[in-house]
Amino acid sequence: MSAKVRKTLTLDPDVVETFGDDTSALSATVNTVLRDEMERRSRRAALAALVASLDAEYGEPDPVEVDRFKRALG
Repeated sequence: MSAKVRKTLTLDPDVVETFGDDTSALSATVNTVLRDEMERRSRRAALAALVASLDAEYGEPDPVEVDRFKRALG
């Protein structure tokens, strides 16, 4: 198991109440949520890097085509 870091969080009372006295469940849930957010940010950064490299290689996309795809994807 990796080392843990203790931090203080301010949470809404109803959130804390949901977990009751089981602080380990609350810590595990917060850790899971933050890991999911880390992964989301990592994927977003990777996508931004890919788009930047495609822009550098092929140039900016045609705004008319971008609009057409946005409409098609809803």
